[in-house]
Amino acid sequence: MKFLKKLFGKLGAGLSALRRYVAHILTLVVIIAVLSSLFSGDKGPQVPKNSLLVLSPSGVLSEYEPEVDPIDAISAELLGSAVTSESVYELIAIIEHAKEDERIKGMVLSLSNFAGGGINKIQLLSDAIADFRSSGKKVYASADYYSQSQYLLASQADEVYMNPLGSVVLEGLSTERAYYSEALEKLKIKINVFRVGDYKSAVEPYLLTGMSDAARSNLEGWLNEQWQQYLATVQRHRAINPLMTSGSLSDFMGALESANHNMAAMAVNMGLVDGLMQRHEFISYLSAEVGRDEEKHTYRHITHRNYWKTLPVSVRDVNLKAKMNESQVAVIMAVGTIVDGDGAATEIGGDRLARELRDARNNDKVKAVVLRVDSPGGSAFASEIIRQEILQLRAAGKPVIASMSSVAASGGYWISAGADKIVAAPTTITGSIGVFGLIPTFDETFASVGVYYDGVSTTELPIMSVNKPMTETLGRVIQASVDAIYEDFLDLVASARGMDRAAVHAVAQGQVWSGERALTLGLVDELGTIDLAIKRAAELAELDDYAVRWPKREKSFAETMLAELGIGQSSINLQDVDQLRHVIAPLMFLREYNDPVNVYARCMECEVR
Repeated sequence: MKFLKKLFGKLGAGLSALRRYVAHILTLVVIIAVLSSLFSGDKGPQVPKNSLLVLSPSGVLSEYEPEVDPIDAISAELLGSAVTSESVYELIAIIEHAKEDERIKGMVLSLSNFAGGGINKIQLLSDAIADFRSSGKKVYASADYYSQSQYLLASQADEVYMNPLGSVVLEGLSTERAYYSEALEKLKIKINVFRVGDYKSAVEPYLLTGMSDAARSNLEGWLNEQWQQYLATVQRHRAINPLMTSGSLSDFMGALESANHNMAAMAVNMGLVDGLMQRHEFISYLSAEVGRDEEKHTYRHITHRNYWKTLPVSVRDVNLKAKMNESQVAVIMAVGTIVDGDGAATEIGGDRLARELRDARNNDKVKAVVLRVDSPGGSAFASEIIRQEILQLRAAGKPVIASMSSVAASGGYWISAGADKIVAAPTTITGSIGVFGLIPTFDETFASVGVYYDGVSTTELPIMSVNKPMTETLGRVIQASVDAIYEDFLDLVASARGMDRAAVHAVAQGQVWSGERALTLGLVDELGTIDLAIKRAAELAELDDYAVRWPKREKSFAETMLAELGIGQSSINLQDVDQLRHVIAPLMFLREYNDPVNVYARCMECEVR
């Protein structure tokens, strides 16, 4: 043991030293890069006349930029596991500005590196592209092949082209989870589950080998509603053959056979794309349309990232107006799984978000708040900590509007219910009003390798330990706690929504709804975007002249260095990440399941692909 302790101590010291050396080297490299850029005389990108704007989003769409740990970013880059994201609001601002720019003749959608990010966010970008097109400027889309998310954007173009060896299939939406009960049994790991409601299926993977009928029925309902929204969007500019949208396998095979089993030819025949072109053919086609850039050997264009750099500060600095205005509507982001404490950058730390809300309450310039929620929930305790701060904001005379993004379910709905009003998108996944307890015990696992635990206690009260089996008494205590928190959940929703408690229970029990359905059930007030939520917040605060303060933070020096070096800008197959996440999910309670009383309000089936 002393040898191992000494060995690991030296390893730890070595790793710490390596971390410091890497940070110093990176600092030096980036300082050189920054100085080079300052003295290079580069005037920045220029917008060519009669050019095309190339919109090429990389990674997933996001609504805010979380803080990046430099060492994590470097590690991800070295391992090839960096997943990038782009701000949907920045992309929309670029499109809106280009629409009025006389130098921009049209737009090209280059979607090879686009990985989605939730139907709600993609639809926001789709609407911006459709609006650009309405100005009379043409939109072209081209790709080797189209994923379903990529096609949702491409379908908004005037002309859609694809590689002759490519494909596009409207295969529908799906959500899939791994079920671990047999594996846990073989490992002799006992997952003690406590829940309320027939539809709270978050715990099913630990108990079953497949989905229950109740969970399947509820899942099919809201998933089909989302799919109809998708189809309506892709068909608003394109006459797609019903054989492609029916969802029937026989229809699909009939269309494929009529195209001699050529996927690309089928896409043309069915109206999914307008034609097939090799990459060089597409470049030649656009060169004929807008002229050729002889220096770059391609058509005359500017990328959206370079175009962003040419925009005025008033566009790039979204908070410029807010800095000079004494009346602000503050947008606060609640994105990720809700955990107790501060949480990681990609999580909603109950304490951290509560501080942000408290800061808004104590800021005299902030007159109202829009809480943008994109969360499947998590810790019930942390959710209540957040809700209490929302109530404190309202008590201080500052209205709060909850604006639901792609997902605002379970704990995400818990915190939304604290607001004055709730605005959701038609495709928002919401509801899942229910709670569960999840406690693993490893006593049988340890016993199988000859490890046992024993000791003494000064009282007879039940003590929770993962090293001992769950006692009947402790089980009753935890179930009582789960029941009590569910009753609290029903009470707070009934009070906030002005509903009868029995009516809330009827739509609760863990059932999940689309935003459109939630409106008819009384769980949300309106359907719309974050812009509508901001408008409603200003109305409640009786503001005529106000500015919106967005959660825009300044990048640290280390992050700026990494960006200069291009670290963190690569991407990997997100499907591989998704599959890996499902495999390691049984162990995630070590990080995400940290509620102090082991009770959670979380929707596990709310992730759609």
